[in-house]
Amino acid sequence: PVEGRKFKTVDTTWRKTMEKLDTIAEVMIVGADEELLGSLTKANALLDEVNKGLSDYLETKRLAFPRFYFLSNDELLEILSETKDPLRVQPFLKKVFEAINQLEFQPDLEVTAMLSEEGEKIAFKTTFNPKSAGGNVERWLIECE
Repeated sequence: PVEGRKFKTVDTTWRKTMEKLDTIAEVMIVGADEELLGSLTKANALLDEVNKGLSDYLETKRLAFPRFYFLSNDELLEILSETKDPLRVQPFLKKVFEAINQLEFQPDLEVTAMLSEEGEKIAFKTTFNPKSAGGNVERWLIECE
C-alpha cells in the first residue's frame, strides 16, 4: 500500500512532464524549468524506495516457499498478481518443480494429479483446492510438494 502511493506520485509526476512536453514540443524550453530537475530527482528516489519495498515483499514470499527462488522477479510477480486464477501458475510449474509439467485441475479447481512432461500422470493421495489457501499461492504450492 505504501509503495503503491509512492508509485502513484511518480506516475503523476511523469504524466505531468509528458503533458508539458506534448503542449510545448521543445525539450530545451521544458528542460530549462528549474522545478523539473527537482521533481524528477524526487521521483527517482521514490522509485528506488518502491523497488526496495517490492524486493522485500518478494523475499518474504521466497522465504515462505523457497522454490520461488527458481523464478525471476517478473515471473514471481505474475504468479502473485493472479492469485484468483490458480491456472495461471501452470506455465511456471516446470521451473518450480523438477518433474511437474502441469497440475490436473477439476472444474471446481480441485487439484487431483500432477502430469510430467512425458505425459505420465500421478494422482495425489490427498487432493487440495487452491481456494482454501486464501489467495496465498505459496500455501497451496506447498501442498504439491
